[in-house]
Amino acid sequence: MSSPVPYMWRIGVDNTFGYLHRRDGAYLVESRRFLAGTGLAVSLTDGAALLTAGDGTSRWQPVSAARACELAEIPPPQVDGAAETQRRLDPFHVERHTSPLFLAIVEMAGSRLLPCGHALRAWLAGQWDSTFDGPFLEAPETFAASVIERITETPHGTPATALLEQVACDSLLDPATVAQRGLAQQTGWLHALAELPGLVSQFTQRLARDRKAQHSADRAGSDQMTLI
Repeated sequence: MSSPVPYMWRIGVDNTFGYLHRRDGAYLVESRRFLAGTGLAVSLTDGAALLTAGDGTSRWQPVSAARACELAEIPPPQVDGAAETQRRLDPFHVERHTSPLFLAIVEMAGSRLLPCGHALRAWLAGQWDSTFDGPFLEAPETFAASVIERITETPHGTPATALLEQVACDSLLDPATVAQRGLAQQTGWLHALAELPGLVSQFTQRLARDRKAQHSADRAGSDQMTLI
């Protein structure tokens, strides 16, 4: 394993895996991006967003994607082998395998046809076709990831509050306005929030089962390599 280096944009942040050493502990993460001097990393433990100053006060210890995911007991990300930089086929691979909240929000949007992201702006213009295809592709996933990041930015808030604020943000409305609550009700998001705790619980159980199965698969593969 490589030695720790200062956590700064120079580490290369496009889907880079490793240990992020901060004052409050060490986290196995995927470092996603840097913006305005702050790095966004996604925890391989629970899919939480970690916002960390990229000023070198924290340290970064790179780990290969395969090894990091093995340690986290999740499948390794699939990549486009034809791309020069091995472009990730699923930009939300970590959240999809670690975050019950992410999965719950995506499920709510898809099953209830709740507009978000570009689809929300199309809905406001009366042009949404009730799908997330074409220019609206990945809208539920992008929306869910944004909600999780918003929770980190406002640690005293709740998932429900962060979700409603993100609805307002996606619509380009001021979250403090009365229109925000009206929009959330009109689109169905406000009513759907009652389902959120139950869905989170369901996905928590499912992810625990998936990790147990992945652990068994990794252990079998390790035993097979030992025999070879």
